[in-house]
Amino acid sequence: MLRIGTCFFCSFLLCLSCGKDKHNPQEPEKLPPPNIIWFVAEDISPRFACFGDTLALTPAIDAIANKGIVYQNAFTVAGVCAPSRSSMITGCYPSSIGTQHMRQAKGVLPMPGVPSYNAVPPPEIKAFPELLRENGYWTATYRKLDYQFGNPFTIWDTISDTPSWRMRSKEDKKRPFFIYHTYEITHEINIWPDSTKTNFFKENHIDLATLAPDVLQRPPLDSLGRKIKLSDITLPPYYPDTDLARDHIQRLYYNAMRMDQQIAKVLADLKEDGLEDNTILFFMSDHGDCLPRGKRWLYDSGIKSPLIIYMPPKYLPKGFKQPGNDSNLYSYIDLPPTVLEMAGVKIPDWMQGKSILTELHKKPREYIYAARDRMDNRYDVRRAIRSKNYKYIKNFEPEKPYQQQITFLERMPLMHQILEMKKQGKLNAVQSAWLADSKPEDELYDIIKDPYEIHNLAKDTSLATVKNKMEKDLMAWMDAIHDMYKIDEKDQAEKAWPEGIQPKTNPVTFKREDKKLILNCDTPGASIAYREKGAKRWEIYTHPIETQNKNIPVEAKAVRYGYEASEQTTFTK
Repeated sequence: MLRIGTCFFCSFLLCLSCGKDKHNPQEPEKLPPPNIIWFVAEDISPRFACFGDTLALTPAIDAIANKGIVYQNAFTVAGVCAPSRSSMITGCYPSSIGTQHMRQAKGVLPMPGVPSYNAVPPPEIKAFPELLRENGYWTATYRKLDYQFGNPFTIWDTISDTPSWRMRSKEDKKRPFFIYHTYEITHEINIWPDSTKTNFFKENHIDLATLAPDVLQRPPLDSLGRKIKLSDITLPPYYPDTDLARDHIQRLYYNAMRMDQQIAKVLADLKEDGLEDNTILFFMSDHGDCLPRGKRWLYDSGIKSPLIIYMPPKYLPKGFKQPGNDSNLYSYIDLPPTVLEMAGVKIPDWMQGKSILTELHKKPREYIYAARDRMDNRYDVRRAIRSKNYKYIKNFEPEKPYQQQITFLERMPLMHQILEMKKQGKLNAVQSAWLADSKPEDELYDIIKDPYEIHNLAKDTSLATVKNKMEKDLMAWMDAIHDMYKIDEKDQAEKAWPEGIQPKTNPVTFKREDKKLILNCDTPGASIAYREKGAKRWEIYTHPIETQNKNIPVEAKAVRYGYEASEQTTFTK
């Protein structure tokens, strides 16, 4: 079964037909598929003017917001990058497709006892850019992928430090494009002082030349156009009021301003190439702030994220108004089906997200959901459900500390300072609560009255009905998505990679029938791609290939997500 995104394009046709001469009716003109660009920050909450925070000077992001729709209640499904990014590329919850642990492939720091493997999602699951490629799009991305299931070659036409539509070949210039930018300058490590970062890189034998270009070439402070005073920064009540805490947040603001300059360059290129009227823009982050009790956590500080979408007027569907603000609840798993609908591509039934343009426009979400599983070298299972007014968190391992010892996080000077102040008894009750050696099984917060989620109301009898309903609805959601929270990761890894060995996709076979070439791979769920010999672009195989009057050899490869790609095979007449 497929959900077909037709309503979006019907609205285009209706709008266009309104301008026709009613005395000379004509067939409404069909719009070409739009170009689509994602600007994805790392590790930052909605710290931008359109969300009410005016400390950072971000004119490029402001320009998108001033003509687009600002989504005030958008949430990632995890408070950390790799699980979140897997959901953003598939439209599925990580704990339902095996991408829930952070991280599953080998990382920079050693993690004894933790398996290293790629997730192998169910066979029907595909990254949405692959579906775009099936339908004629050219796709490009920044080099950081982090999907947990490897890097299937069928997803992207180009992977680059600086992805751009200008990289398209002459033959591909007629294709619409989808481009996924990632900005590492706002990543957690970049709020560390340079001396701390340099020591970390040396200790772990990291070649500085391999760092992200936007980190290596960061604009100096005096080029950012604004100085932020430490005294201007609002500290959440769960931090001690120290200069170091304010310094880390100041660095985050400055890095957001640096990122804005990079986005401005892309927008200038769009204008120079005359593509502004044909390109839909998204701005977002992969999760909330890269700060203690933010990143990795299920509080809003970890999962509430910026989301802005601008659609050129000709692509704006009926019932939408720009500029505008939307306060309904949205999950980042809603982004893939939304993009597919914008592109006029069928939305697969297996996608768990819902299109913002149609389904959620007609019936907004009652809840968003989020999950936490292993973080680096520490296991802890938590699940969250959030409405507009309340958040309920289920801690399945309450005996474990709130803030476990995570090696990478504790290299952050602020985290180190907080732990030292705890040892010295210098933290108040609110500042030390999230460092407790155990946690309650249930947490309930009134988001409106308590936006920092400090006062746990789970035992408040006046809210028993709210708590019980949200707990029941959370467990029902977990059942519905077949949440893998009870599966030991070692068993999960063994099923994906038996005996720790990555499976290899079987090679593509060919069959000639009625002047058509039929391609097949007997690895379940494998994506097949082909090209005529000498061509650069791999085409996604969806139906038999016409071979009439063609003597050019056909090359083919296949890949199952999480597996090694197959060997290349060639058909010759």
